Amino acid sequence: MKKLAPMTKLSAKALAPLVTRTNLKSVTGFTLIELLLTFSILAFCLCGLLLTYINMFLLADLARDLTQATNLVQAKMEEIKQTDFAALAGFTLDYDENSFFQDEAQYNAGLKKGVIIATLTNTAYDDLRQARIITCFNSRGRVIGEDKNLNAVLDAGEDILIVNGVLDSPVEAATLITETR
Repeated sequence: MKKLAPMTKLSAKALAPLVTRTNLKSVTGFTLIELLLTFSILAFCLCGLLLTYINMFLLADLARDLTQATNLVQAKMEEIKQTDFAALAGFTLDYDENSFFQDEAQYNAGLKKGVIIATLTNTAYDDLRQARIITCFNSRGRVIGEDKNLNAVLDAGEDILIVNGVLDSPVEAATLITETR
């Protein structure tokens, strides 16, 4: 076995020839400015991705609420279609009947999710009526549709999207119903 020489302390003078200006230039690596710039760009991109992810959740909630409202409007339209034509003249929705709730807890607390508004109008023909059903609802604290207070009545300042004297909503169905003979 070979014996190793004992370690000796190196002085700064002994290391001086090893550390020269040319040796420092050949050392590769990133400067502090390059690292800060890289991390700031990375943080900016990650914030953008996070905002996109949050917006996806908001849009998913809105899509769920729109689907629920559309299904309720279609169900109400089918109910009107199944009603006898002679009885359509007196067809109305009670205030309690036209409200819908997210769950039983909201129903018990009286917190409405939305309102269904059905209007039946006569046409120029005696055997033809027009049915129009809309729903306005609350989605994440924002009312979708023109009925801002969800009371199924056109109040002052509510007819703002399409100024036509009736409540409008993105969820709307209209059809003509005729008397079958």
